Amino acid sequence: MEYQQIFSACIQAHQTNLDIDSLTSFCYEVKRRDKKGRKISNLGGWQSGNIKKNPHPEFVKLLSEIQIAANAYHNKLQFKKEYVQKLNNIWININGKGHSNEYHIHAKTTISGCFYLSDSNFPIRFKHPYEEISPYYWHEEFIETFTTFNCGQWSITPKKNSLIMFPPWLYHKVVMNEEDTDRISMAFNLMCERRK
Repeated sequence: MEYQQIFSACIQAHQTNLDIDSLTSFCYEVKRRDKKGRKISNLGGWQSGNIKKNPHPEFVKLLSEIQIAANAYHNKLQFKKEYVQKLNNIWININGKGHSNEYHIHAKTTISGCFYLSDSNFPIRFKHPYEEISPYYWHEEFIETFTTFNCGQWSITPKKNSLIMFPPWLYHKVVMNEEDTDRISMAFNLMCERRK
């Protein structure tokens, strides 16, 4: 038998070797300077504004890692070579116990991603683009083992120093943090621009 996987949602993941202690201190310092933050998809927790121009040395290294990963993802998705990915915005998320992010997408961008500064037992969850797949067609009682072919949702459990990239049109949420420690991440978006 031959099987073709069509209409795929490609998620890229890799580990970095950044100084997490330095980046964590940086995140709390940004929060100290802007206690109010902003509310977008977060239910509780704190979210910064766009920090892409911040000169913190370890943060600048993270931006470099994001660009390298974005270039690889750009190539994997077979985007044209005359275009490059350029960081549009990046922000900090600090979710304490009981905090989460509701399902959302990142509109008007090309690639979205997230960098994790802490381990967590509570995943980022992606929803199948056709959200009725599970309740109306392939109910969980029919499934022996969930795979990327048959699931209605797919979860990735964050690991410290990991960087993931995904299509911005893929609905995703952050499951409620039930731990006593903060879950810290930086989310970002990139846009296609014609190479100069």
